[in-house]
Amino acid sequence: MLLDALLRGGGRNALILADPEGVRAGLSEEGARRVGRDYEIEAVACANHGVFHAKVGALFGDDDAHLLVGSGNLTFAGWGGNLELVEHLHPSFAADAFDDAAAFFEQLAASAQIITTAGPACETIAGSLRRSAQGQPRAGNIHMVHSLDAPIAEQLALYADDLGGVTRLTTVSPYYDLRADGLGALATLLGIEKAHLHAHPAGTVRGPGSNAWPFEGGSKWQPVDVADAFGHDDRPLHAKSIELVCRKGRLLLSGSANVTHAGLFGRNVEAGVLRVQRASKSYWVTAPGTAPARLPADALDENETSDSAVGILSASLEGERIAGRALTPRLGGNASAVLRTPRGSHALGPVVVSGDGHFQLDAPGIEFESWENGRLILGLEQGSRCWEGFVSIAAALELIRRTGSIATRLMAMLAGTETPTDVAAILAWFREDPSRMPASLGIGGGGSGGRPDGTEGMVTLADLNAAALGANLLSGAPGEETSSAWRRTMALIRAVFRQSRGPWGAGGETDDDDDDDEKDREKRARSEEAANYRSLQIFDELLTTMLAPEAAGRNALMALSLSHFLADRIRPAPAKVQLWLDKVLPQIAALDGPESDLAAASILLHHAADRRDDNAIRARRYFLRRGIDPATIAVSPDVIPAFMALLGEGIDLDGFLGEVLTARTVGEQIDAYLAAGDGHGPDVGFDSLRSSPHWPSLDRALRDPASFAKLMVLETFRASCPRCHMRLPLAAGEDLRLRGLASCCGRILLNRDC
Repeated sequence: MLLDALLRGGGRNALILADPEGVRAGLSEEGARRVGRDYEIEAVACANHGVFHAKVGALFGDDDAHLLVGSGNLTFAGWGGNLELVEHLHPSFAADAFDDAAAFFEQLAASAQIITTAGPACETIAGSLRRSAQGQPRAGNIHMVHSLDAPIAEQLALYADDLGGVTRLTTVSPYYDLRADGLGALATLLGIEKAHLHAHPAGTVRGPGSNAWPFEGGSKWQPVDVADAFGHDDRPLHAKSIELVCRKGRLLLSGSANVTHAGLFGRNVEAGVLRVQRASKSYWVTAPGTAPARLPADALDENETSDSAVGILSASLEGERIAGRALTPRLGGNASAVLRTPRGSHALGPVVVSGDGHFQLDAPGIEFESWENGRLILGLEQGSRCWEGFVSIAAALELIRRTGSIATRLMAMLAGTETPTDVAAILAWFREDPSRMPASLGIGGGGSGGRPDGTEGMVTLADLNAAALGANLLSGAPGEETSSAWRRTMALIRAVFRQSRGPWGAGGETDDDDDDDEKDREKRARSEEAANYRSLQIFDELLTTMLAPEAAGRNALMALSLSHFLADRIRPAPAKVQLWLDKVLPQIAALDGPESDLAAASILLHHAADRRDDNAIRARRYFLRRGIDPATIAVSPDVIPAFMALLGEGIDLDGFLGEVLTARTVGEQIDAYLAAGDGHGPDVGFDSLRSSPHWPSLDRALRDPASFAKLMVLETFRASCPRCHMRLPLAAGEDLRLRGLASCCGRILLNRDC
């Protein structure tokens, strides 16, 4: 729910760092369907068998930052069900803590105690924290302390010495060691003989291997109720805080560390906020409390650990390859890989794991399934042991990072679940900045025409390979490097517009419709109709920009894909679609991209629907002028179902292609005529010339070399006579341009480019 709110608000780069045990919990949580796609979970393991226990949140905007340090885990209970404590810090008053937090993330990336693949991300976070605190005052009264520097208890002792020593210790903690190991060591370090322990009236959060009280720690631990701060809350206690009343002030620590030996002295990675209040006379007010009763579950020491049957790994999918690392326990040698998705399992075969746990393996086609189904879980098996971890989908994470709030709509389109409102929003996003659109590419080879059974509405591997080769795609912000993941993502988006998914609602009412009343259905229909109308309006504006003269036809193929996508989904009036084709098709310079099949079929349909006598000749001329031999075209109406439905009633594309193959343009006929006049060809193949008013002169020239020599042959059209240089009359100029023949100065002009 928290991540949903962040994404809806335009958030991006959502990264969760979790202890391996937290990752294990997430792996078994079926509700975590979008992990690896909308957000990342990276495991952070401790080489000394400790627990990564810190709870730190860093939120960054373009020109602002916030830091949250507390006790709550990223769970329903941690964000509402439990009594938790969190410090919300800002650089304007806690710049020291931002410096400390930056050092914490830097040490996560570099410390030999830490095993993680999130080192680069931690370094990026550290840099952002330092930048956010630049130029801010540093009062020295608020610090973030963590156990990667030194044990939390030792740091408390140093600050306490600076304030003249401790006179009273009061602790708030849901967990203690059974024999008060951590509490006793802290008291000894601070030079005190007793301590006050908050006994929460509503009880504490219980966990495996935890103890709510130092039941075997002796009578010097006095139960109290810190009523004003904690006692009036009836939720189970999970907050952790320590107050040290000193001779020259007070220290107040809150954060993740329980009052246990592991939390204060031992192996755990902890983080908290320490407030240094010099000369303070404000302390917690306590009342006598009642220690909790010991339960049968209070039998284990927090220091006691047990090995989990499932190890933890980290992995990332980029394209068709998964790279990762087994984090804990150590893994090396030969293993077998299995990938789990919400749809089922995929055996990926054997994999070789290096001595430090790194591995790579091929995963063809998996990326496409992730768009539709969400999370991927990779498992490695070696004998009876197994390792598991979430797989981050690089393309999806890059999409969110660069596009923000529009990312969810783009993802819906990639998965084939887009709504009319999604399409309208995406088109508006493109219109706002047309450079966001995937560029039209010059790529050899076309698509395959139809789709394999069952793959309608989903991007295929052939689509992606065709769209990705030689891509010159949209980069991120100015000066930002274009990553391979981003290039692949934009290739996927471009490929979507070539998909045929049918009009919305074509499948009839859904099961959910049974629960809707008539008014709800009518309201939804009106909303979709309004969104479709807006899409058509926006696309008309976008099309004008895409086909502007300065674009020089670069966007024509992309415009054609968009035209068919909207025609397929919305089914507008045929006249509207015909207008789109009238604008787009003349600007297509070559049919050498992934849209080649779509373009070839659209061109044939456009000319066939004209139904003029010379439509086959004009279609042939269209192809020849772009260097395409019509005999090499394999066309299928299946690639343009929407255009066929709206414009192709009664049209047989294969039959019309046959007419195009047998037809000859006027230019081809002129070539045949000239070859016959030179004696290099038969006296056939120029029927259009024979029906021309100029045929008597042309016929005579075939038998009279002197007349033949007087013919003026133009390689390209020109509006003036090459002999007298006078501009041709308007009618004669049009005849020369369209029909290839005109006369001037008593001579015949032949335009071969016709």
